[in-house]
Parts: sequence; structure tokens; C-alpha cells
Amino acid sequence: MPAMEIHFIGSETPDNFSGGLCDEYRLSAIGSLSELAAAARTISANHPGCRALFTLDDRHQARYTSGHAANNLDLAGACEEELAALPAECFEDGEYLGYLCTKAEFAICLRNFRAAVAPATFEGACAHGLALDEQALQEWLDYQQHPVTLLDQPVSALVVPVEQSYDTLAAFPNGYFTSDLDPAQNHAVARQLAQNHGYELMGVGASYLGFWRAQAADAALAQALAQDLCALYNVADRPRMAAVFAEAIIGRAHVWLRYTE
Repeated sequence: MPAMEIHFIGSETPDNFSGGLCDEYRLSAIGSLSELAAAARTISANHPGCRALFTLDDRHQARYTSGHAANNLDLAGACEEELAALPAECFEDGEYLGYLCTKAEFAICLRNFRAAVAPATFEGACAHGLALDEQALQEWLDYQQHPVTLLDQPVSALVVPVEQSYDTLAAFPNGYFTSDLDPAQNHAVARQLAQNHGYELMGVGASYLGFWRAQAADAALAQALAQDLCALYNVADRPRMAAVFAEAIIGRAHVWLRYTE
């Protein structure tokens, strides 16, 4: 198997997954999540104060829906103080363009994103009504057992200047269709997993969020997270499904969460 490759491509390529708000790396020949975790550590070392956010499944579809999700959030509103700090390329004839396409504009995007997602709660995400039918459950189980198969390679890694992993969603918000969890609900889910279970958001795809933690889940943690998954997916047979979820989580340091029907 060829060695994983990682290349820095910056923020100004036309196909940047953040639209130019963040620097980006491209990774290929990823053979394991441990290799991806090593890449995340390398990126963090190269960019102090930043976190890596990876693309996951169906990355081009995820990029398309992210663009629409970001437009729906209306993240471009800026105050005079913020405008004064922007470079000349953000203006035309003295007017702010508001395209959110430079790294200097990420602070504007982040402030507006945080304001937009602040009211969302994990309970509200559960109330959205997501469910896993048998086919979706089997897909999830397969991805849990073989996590690299979820990755649509080459993978993009956005370098997002935030402290909390769940705030990386500002650079690549997703959840566009009405049946999906929206960006605020995805943020609430990611915050719940970080604060209650120690899982950090590591990636976003067209249908899945990805999380990992420093140590593999023990039985108690797996059972606690399984209860949250039962609530998120509104399962009817909670004892059976909690056992299914926990078995797929225990002994592993990652968990995938489907945020679409």
C-alpha cells in the first residue's frame, strides 16, 4: 500500500473547500484513521491555534450543500471595526463585497456563525426526528467497523483558526435539506459529544459527521454515548438499539454520526 501523501495548497485555489476562508491541505492514500490523526497533529503543529477539519463522504456533494447552508446562515454581516481591518481586495469602489472569500474575513464568518448556532440544543436536534432504517443502520455499522471506507479520497483538511472542534463548522457548515440536521443542530450535536463524552469533531461529509477521542471508548462511555444516539435517532426499541450502538462504539476511538435521513 502506498504511503499517505499530504500537500499544502493554501487558501487561494478556486476549489478551496472553505471558499478561501481557510488554508487547506489535500491528503491521499490514507490507510487508517491513525494516519489521519497523525496528519491532524502535523497540521496543528504547523498552524498553532488552529484545528483541522477533514472532508468525509461524498466530498463534492458536501461542498455543494455547504455553500447553500452558508448562504442560508447569512454570515457576511460586518461591523465598521471589522471592515476597517480587511484588505483592499475585499472592497470595490469603497464598498464591502461581502463574499467571505479571504482568510481575513474568517473572523466575521465565525462571529456570525456563533450567533446563529447559539440557540440550538442537543435536545432540539433530537426533536428534529432523524431515524435510521435497517439499511442506514447497516451502513453505519459497516463504517464503524471499517472507518476509512467512509472517506472520499483525496481528503481535504481545512485549517480553521478556532479553539473548539465544534466551531470548525463555521468554515464548512452543512445540513441544507429540510430532512437534515441543519448547521446549528450539527453544532449542538458536536458540542454535546465534546462536552459530555470527550469526542472532538474531526470531519464533515455530505451525510456524516466524524468524531474521535484520545482513548478508545470503554464500556461505560460506549453505553452513555449509545443512549444519546438512541435519542438522536428516535429509536423505538431502545434497549436493543442501545446495545447495538454500544457494541459498535466500545474499543474504538472514533464514531461516525449520520445527520441526514
